[in-house]
This record gives sequence, structure tokens and C-alpha cells, in this order.
Amino acid sequence: MNADVTIVGYPFQPTGMAEHARSTFRAFQAAGVTPRLLDVADANRGFDPDLERDFGPHLVTTLGTGVNLFGVNGDEAARVIDKVGEAAFEGAYNIAYPAWELARYPKAWARVLDRFDEIWAPSAFVQQALEGAVSRPVHRMPLPVDLKLSSFLGRRHFGIPEEAFVVLFFFDFASFADRKNPGAVLEAFERLAARRPAAALHCVIKSRGGHEADAAQAELEARLAALGPRAQAIYGDLNDNEIKNLIRVCDVFVSLHRSEGFGRGMAEAMALGRPAVATGYSGNLDFMAPGTGLLVDYELVPVAPGAYPHGEGQVWAEASPEHASRLIETLLDDPAEARAMGRRARAHIAEHYATRAVGRRYLERLDAIGRTP
Repeated sequence: MNADVTIVGYPFQPTGMAEHARSTFRAFQAAGVTPRLLDVADANRGFDPDLERDFGPHLVTTLGTGVNLFGVNGDEAARVIDKVGEAAFEGAYNIAYPAWELARYPKAWARVLDRFDEIWAPSAFVQQALEGAVSRPVHRMPLPVDLKLSSFLGRRHFGIPEEAFVVLFFFDFASFADRKNPGAVLEAFERLAARRPAAALHCVIKSRGGHEADAAQAELEARLAALGPRAQAIYGDLNDNEIKNLIRVCDVFVSLHRSEGFGRGMAEAMALGRPAVATGYSGNLDFMAPGTGLLVDYELVPVAPGAYPHGEGQVWAEASPEHASRLIETLLDDPAEARAMGRRARAHIAEHYATRAVGRRYLERLDAIGRTP
């Protein structure tokens, strides 16, 4: 079914917000509606054959006159409205679908979001932050997590040892690495490696956006080097199929984030049947139900100056690397339970976050506002 639903975003970029738009598109499609797709990225979109095949045929150059769903953040919304045209924006029903990672939403960005007719939040955490800042109605609309692989790639493709117990984490240096907190993941692994010197352990840190002269990257590389053959870094952009396969070939995905709006890395690991060990705070609590993953103890601490936009006077979580290392160790020592947890995680995501289930939820909302295609 074709419909006057237009998804506005960055569907060809290797970022979380790009996957936000892609997954939203897939959810509508799975529910029987094929939206239009408006790419508003300023950067060259590059070429990923899988993305071109799935999304290229649906590209348009203008907003629709029905429902426009903007998968962009509050700081980008004004630029995007200007790009698509004020007149076209005013002539449709517009929904903002932003991400955010702190407990309070910035007032300056909220004023722009108030130009939309309503707002969708990908998690209860984001919903609470938005409801305290905007005048428009905010509806919790989870993002779908239903991964399709175009081919299977094994550990050899990534240079990962075949027999190791593999801990994976990925993040973007250019996207406020303090929030992702890669140092805590390394500390948890270092503690585990020190306790288990004979164990076949391997840590993979996948990052993008760093530069050789950056102190943060230099520190990361020094710590990985100190771990010798038990650790490796993967830099730069992987294509969509590669990043999903990288998750698939790991044994556990570890995120000691200080805050997450949704937590796609953890959710994708769970969808692929891999246990997640993650900070017990923020957006990931929506989908990390008891028995489907392991939550790490934390303390709330002030956001450091300059660590995140509009972080002044706000708090986020400081996860315990020691507790994380012990949780990872339980999976190492009980492979049968680790596999069972992975199966429970996959079943939970399939039931609540599959594209068709989320797509039907989207259509129910459009029906409620009289905009069903």
C-alpha cells in the first residue's frame, strides 16, 4: 500500500539517527504501508548497495501533504524545516521523532519542537524529558529492532579469534564519547582479564570519528595495546551488513553508557540472540526486561562541564566497572545460561520490537488522529 506518509531524516548515513529513519521506514512497510523518504542530510550519502536497494527507490525531494515524520533531533529541526520549506511544512501534519539522552530536555530546542503537531519519543526516558519541556502531546513510540543480514560474515572477516569469548562495544568519537563511556568498558574488561589470565578472552572496540592526534583516541589505543592479543580496535565506517554481523559474531555486548535515549546497540545485540550487559539507567530499561540481559549498578553523578550539550546542572549514570566485569564473568563461566539468555533476549525483542508490531502501533496512532493511509 502506498500512502501519504513521508519519513524525513538521514537514511544513508552510518549513524544512530540514520538507523532511526531506516527502522521507522521498515516498520511502516511491514505493516502494509510504503512511505516516501526525504533525505535531508547535508553530507554526501556515499554508497551502500543494501541501503540503495532498500531505500533508494522511495526517495522524494519534497514533503508530503499528509503526515511527515521527522527523524531528526531538536538542534537540527530548525535547519531541516528551512531546508524543506516553511510553506510545505505548514501544509501538512508534522510529527517530530527525536532522540535525547539526559533527564531534562533543552528549552531552546523545545521551542522548535513546539512547531510540530505532536512528538514521538523512542523510550519512556525520552518521553519524560520531553513532557517536561514541550507544550505538544508526546507519545511513546518504540523504535523497531528487526535485523536483516544480506550475507553472513564470520569472525575471520573482522580478524577476531575464532575460539575466544568476545566482548564487543562500539561508539562514535564525534558524538560525545563521554556519554558512551568506552573507558569504563575497557576497565571492566581489564579487571576480568587480570582475574582470568588464562581465559580465552577478547575485547573488540569499534569506533568511528576519531583522529590520530586526539588524546582520547591515543589513550584508547594505549590501553588496547597493553592488553596485547586479547584486544583489538576497529576504526571507521562499516557498511550496514558488516556492523550487524560484527554484533552477531560476539558473545556479549557491553555498554557502560552514562545515558541512552534508546540504546540501539544493546537492542540489536539482543535481537541477534546475544546477551547485553549494560548500565541500569535510561532508555535501555524499556527493553532489557528481567532475564533478557544484565543490568550494571551505577551512581548518578553531575554531567561534567562540556561533556554533553545543555548538560549544566544535569546528572547521568556512572556505571561500576567492577560489577560489569563480574556480570561478564558469569556469562563466561556459564555458556549454557549465556545462550539461554540470548534466546530469551531475541524472543523478547521479536515480540515487542519487531517491525510489524511497531508498524501497527504507528498506524494505530495515525488512525487516532484521523490520518490513517
